[in-house]
Amino acid sequence: MDRDQLKRLQARYARRAGPIGLTPEELDLDNAPMQADVHGIPVKAWIRFQDCSELIEGLAHTWTQKAVQVSWIDGPLRRSTWVWASAVTRTKTLDRTLGERTNNDSSTD
Repeated sequence: MDRDQLKRLQARYARRAGPIGLTPEELDLDNAPMQADVHGIPVKAWIRFQDCSELIEGLAHTWTQKAVQVSWIDGPLRRSTWVWASAVTRTKTLDRTLGERTNNDSSTD
């Protein structure tokens, strides 16, 4: 893909309507305990837009028993919305400890 094609594609994504997320009434955050992961958990999630749904690869940052807040890159934009938990699937297992991640990420090898 050449640079002009990439610019046109990015402009198309930027003009597209935003995602349709859950309403505050659906989330019911006053009565639903939330959990969070600052780094995000890799997921695939179905995101609804006005005229379509898309399966995206993103990160789950916050969740309740019924809903998940997902963020992803959409062309030149970073988007975030809440979706039903059943629309989200983990893409990797994160069964490492912090020490293992620190050792693997170390630049002093």
